[in-house]
Amino acid sequence: MLISETQTALSRPRSPEEYRETVETCLDAAQQMRRLTESLLQLARFDAGQELMHREPVDLADVARENVKRIQPLIQNQSLSLRTEFSSSVVSADPERLGQILINLLANAIQYNRPGGEIRVTSGLQDGFAVIQISDTGLGIAAEDLVHVFERFYRVDKSRARLAGRSGLGLSISKAIVEAHGGTITAASEPGVETTFTLRFPVFQIEESEE
Repeated sequence: MLISETQTALSRPRSPEEYRETVETCLDAAQQMRRLTESLLQLARFDAGQELMHREPVDLADVARENVKRIQPLIQNQSLSLRTEFSSSVVSADPERLGQILINLLANAIQYNRPGGEIRVTSGLQDGFAVIQISDTGLGIAAEDLVHVFERFYRVDKSRARLAGRSGLGLSISKAIVEAHGGTITAASEPGVETTFTLRFPVFQIEESEE
């Protein structure tokens, strides 16, 4: 794409506005390629067990609260409502990596929601696990797509994903991060009603010192 755009631009004299448009198109394509390359490198490091993580005891409620706050202006800009319910649940994790997952899931919840829709974020303890759930009242995911959403390069809405510059690796990276923490991530959806992503992690156990 970059080559064809530049060749077309150089094929005849053009106005400054036309050259600017071509440069902006090439820049956008280059940025997409960089994001794709970075995502592929990150997945390769996870596959090889070489992705560094700085794990420490963290409360999922604090991580969820912080990252919801970071992305809340986007939620408000889209006229979406937000409901949160945070209960304490401590895990051994890299808070920056957990934030990466939450921002990705929240961005999806914003992009694929309906006008005037709702996003819900909860955290707490469930069946002995520390759990975060992110739900939206948007388009939903068809059953035939739901089983593939964590596969690399799989995009449910392929045309919209291309226009948005999405590579289809966000959920794959999220899954790799969760599994590196010994957890699981699952998706449930009723098209046109609700989609929920659930993250489960082992609860952090404080080792008792021997007397």
